[in-house]
Amino acid sequence: MSQKQRIHFLDFSRSVAILMMLQGHFISMTLESYPTFMAEVRLHGSSGSAWFSTWGFFRGLTAPLFFTISGTVFTFLLHKEWQKGHAPFFKLLRVKKGVRRALSLLLIGYLLQLNLKYLKYYFAGHFNPHFLGFHILQCIGVGLLLLLLMSALLYKIRQHSWIFYLLLALLIFGFTPLVRLQPGYFPVGIPPILQNMIQGPDTGFSIFPWIGFVFLGAGFGHYLSIHGTGFKNKNVYRYLIGMGLAFYLVGWIMTFIYNGDFTHFHYKYLWAFDRAFFVALLLIFFTYISGFERLRHPYFMAVGQETFAIYVWHAIILYGAITGYSLRSFLENKLTALEAVLGALFFLAFFIALVQVLEPIRHFFRNFRTFFISNGKPSKPQ
Repeated sequence: MSQKQRIHFLDFSRSVAILMMLQGHFISMTLESYPTFMAEVRLHGSSGSAWFSTWGFFRGLTAPLFFTISGTVFTFLLHKEWQKGHAPFFKLLRVKKGVRRALSLLLIGYLLQLNLKYLKYYFAGHFNPHFLGFHILQCIGVGLLLLLLMSALLYKIRQHSWIFYLLLALLIFGFTPLVRLQPGYFPVGIPPILQNMIQGPDTGFSIFPWIGFVFLGAGFGHYLSIHGTGFKNKNVYRYLIGMGLAFYLVGWIMTFIYNGDFTHFHYKYLWAFDRAFFVALLLIFFTYISGFERLRHPYFMAVGQETFAIYVWHAIILYGAITGYSLRSFLENKLTALEAVLGALFFLAFFIALVQVLEPIRHFFRNFRTFFISNGKPSKPQ
């Protein structure tokens, strides 16, 4: 996002979201009692620990927040470009960047599922089906492509696009039980790489309901592009509280329509409506506190501008993506609560330090490439 168009609370929110993800992944992987707590949650609906339940609640908001912000930032920039002129949709710079971004997310997402430790296995003609898994990067990539398609259809009526974005989010959330209640993999008989996008053997983040959060953010991003943040962010507050309450109420109405055993059914199949409400509350909170300049420390704000790089490196370091070697081999379910918390703090500190040197490293390699290319060209004849 350019400096002129940058909205502080979105960068602030992205920084919080990626740091929440880092600590959540570290603690859930290393905490020795994590499997026990989760077994209690699955059996009784509660972990039995107030501390773990509180942490688990906020951890459960991390991915919805991240998906929502991704849709918000992209759509805000797209509609800002629309407002500058009337160029054909697919000629817009933001559309071209969006397609490249989406395809790169898909490519990197699948490459991260390679494991170089098993090269001999691959060369022997074997195939690892987990390579076709559908996880967060792929899901956001597909979400951006669908968002671009939807935006192209709305190009002539773009003044009211935010309403259609929100309606599509409602539909995706609302159709989720129909997918989840299928007895097996769905759709039946299609290639696994496509089946995993919906409900397959290696589905991590399914289109239903996760891409609904991308469209939820798209509605917010378009609203911001029209109304801005308003005086002291009043427009933002009104929109978020109205949107959050609407999704919350629709979720419970749909629960009554779907099933009489509404509490169990709601929290199992229609939880996305509740998460949309809590994401709206988080964004209201972030909007308020990011107004204090002293809280927008450059080191902290830089984290939100490097979320893609952070995700890739954390997947390599923590889970052994690509290399097959990671902290998991040494720390999985081996730390006490105190050790896991301290470890998570060090993990966060490492990535906060890392993002401060990423741009200088990129600048060095850009200069090196420029120097190499310029010196490799034949000199002009005198």
